[in-house]
Amino acid sequence: MQNNCPFEISPYANSNPIKNDKISSLNYTNQDFWSLKTRLVQFIQERFGDNGTVLTNTFNDLVEGSIAIMLMENWAFIADTLSFKMDQMVNELFIDTVTEPDNAFRICQLVGFKPTPPIPASSMWTATINTPLSSDLVIDAPISIDIATEDGLIGIELFPADSKKNPIFDQDIVIPAGMTINSSIVGLEGRTFTDNFTGTGQTLQSVFTSKSSVIYDSISVRVDGILWERVDYFSDSQPRREYRVEFDSSYRAYIMFGNNRAGLSPAQGSQIQVTARTGGGTRGNIVTGYVEYQSQAQVFGISSNIPVTFKNYTKGDFGYNGDTIEDIRRKLPFYLRTQDRAVTGLDYKYLTDQFVTPYHGQIGKSTAALRNHGCAGNVIDIYILARDGINGLQEANGSLKAELAEMLELKKMITDYICIKDGRVIEADVSVEVTLSRINKKFEQEIRAAISGKVEDFFSLSNWQYGQELRDSDLIKALASVKQADGFDLVFTTDDPDNSGSAVRTKFFEIIRPGQIEIAFMYE
Repeated sequence: MQNNCPFEISPYANSNPIKNDKISSLNYTNQDFWSLKTRLVQFIQERFGDNGTVLTNTFNDLVEGSIAIMLMENWAFIADTLSFKMDQMVNELFIDTVTEPDNAFRICQLVGFKPTPPIPASSMWTATINTPLSSDLVIDAPISIDIATEDGLIGIELFPADSKKNPIFDQDIVIPAGMTINSSIVGLEGRTFTDNFTGTGQTLQSVFTSKSSVIYDSISVRVDGILWERVDYFSDSQPRREYRVEFDSSYRAYIMFGNNRAGLSPAQGSQIQVTARTGGGTRGNIVTGYVEYQSQAQVFGISSNIPVTFKNYTKGDFGYNGDTIEDIRRKLPFYLRTQDRAVTGLDYKYLTDQFVTPYHGQIGKSTAALRNHGCAGNVIDIYILARDGINGLQEANGSLKAELAEMLELKKMITDYICIKDGRVIEADVSVEVTLSRINKKFEQEIRAAISGKVEDFFSLSNWQYGQELRDSDLIKALASVKQADGFDLVFTTDDPDNSGSAVRTKFFEIIRPGQIEIAFMYE
């Protein structure tokens, strides 16, 4: 994508995120066993004790171990259990405290937020034959390949690709006559499946897929062989051939039809065919040249089969496991804040951060900056980096930028001019020297694992923003829970010697990501 903003800026304002206090749990009833028991004992004493207000000196057997105390404790236990259950139910009503994925998805449905389903890793492939043919070699697509990886067996399907490297699902792979190679092939992790249903003729019909982990934007629906259109809402009260899709917490897809006034409903006895793909995730992010697969193809007029070799010439990229409950908890408040419109700098940031494409990746981090020039006061520079794996960032490709620009064009204010630019990653190697007592030497492996986990959590992508500095004191605070350590000595190393040591500084369009992490121990 051509850079239409080829000059540096001095920002007038940045989209600094709003930090809110985290709520871990709501103590709705504020009751517990001991307080309930104590209050009941006091209640009995006030009414039936030596100076009882109801029956004086009627009941004084309130010593521990008595039958009366036992009955009171039983009552307090039941009340405490009910109180706990009430607290638990109340916590499931709020996005900050919800713990069950099903309940989190219900909250999303209430406010119109759609969690992101799994996204397959995609890679570019070649199909090669030994000698050119006098006619086209047509290979039925998709080509299904099973691959052994560290995460187990995964499947990849090969489809012909268009000029933008998008898969073409209804065409075959062709090696043209006179050529030995076709390099316009895209490989998508996952598997295609088809479910068939029979229409009931009722309004508001719905069906659901037989498989979970349905891949983002992979569903197509045909009724009696006619392709129907997927929409977000039945909003214009027209009986069109359209359907909606929603997901449950396992990303099983539910296909919903209209009521014959807003969206058609399949007629009784009609054949409903749902085609989708299942899979997705980072496990499909294979390296370049990882797979070389050979199959046999038939050519009309030639008695023997033609061997065809398939090989990935780019790495597998953009795989995503789907939004977890933590992702939903982080994204949903931002979605509500924007109201699906870009007005403020934070609106641009939040809309950009949640932008996803099915085949060209998704935004990992963004920031919006308002230019500090009189004639450019309506120019908003959006610095972006694409997600790479779970916590990594990389430069966004042109297709991702183009689709992001199209989305923002629909949601921005009419007077705003959007300029999309590449953010910059500052990679910092981290050296952690841990001081331990000699008596803890035998626990070195466990302590190393604990420190490694704390460092990984500290550098989690959700904890970092553009312009955020890296300081040794912040990381030491994160490591303070490792009680066996007597002290820590931290050193950060970047490509700039003047920006290394105990702190790493950043500009407003730069973000820090960890490089190599080394943990060493010194015993006293």
